[in-house]
Amino acid sequence: MSTPIGHTLTAAIIYAISRKRCYFRKQKQCCQGWKHLLFCIILASLPDIDFISLTNSPLFQSGFFLSGVRLSWENHHGPTHSLGFVILVMLVVGVVARIFQRNWKQWGIISGLCVISHVLMDILVTKNGLMLFYPLSTHRIIMAIGFPFGYSPEMGFVSFVVISAIEEMVILGSIMIVIWRTMR
Repeated sequence: MSTPIGHTLTAAIIYAISRKRCYFRKQKQCCQGWKHLLFCIILASLPDIDFISLTNSPLFQSGFFLSGVRLSWENHHGPTHSLGFVILVMLVVGVVARIFQRNWKQWGIISGLCVISHVLMDILVTKNGLMLFYPLSTHRIIMAIGFPFGYSPEMGFVSFVVISAIEEMVILGSIMIVIWRTMR
């Protein structure tokens, strides 16, 4: 399991590289500022939306009723962790960017990179695999190498998440520092 820390750092790396590229190309409408960084972080985390399930039971029993929302592993790593979802997000972001700005190709590519980074990180550590080619196939592809140290059942889930977060901070944080320093 990749942690939100890893997905956030990967989004920051994609943002920094795209910002640096725009700086050298001297483009005015480019990835700059905290809003664009936040956009990249949201897109890099978007595939995990399948972790949220809606139920028909009331969320609160104390006076007002809402549709129940619960966190569930049942649907996690489903269609939102596929190349089809990446293409869908790229198209939606590209169309919206085309309506509001001129550089729709750039935003489509950046959004695709953010979402595909999530899918690639998860396929390396998900032991149940991902439906990578959904909607063409529901076959789960397993490439779990547990990057870099792997998962052992003796480790326990919490230990695995903590170790994964530390690994991601060390590896991706180092990459982020190198990229950030070369931007100056």
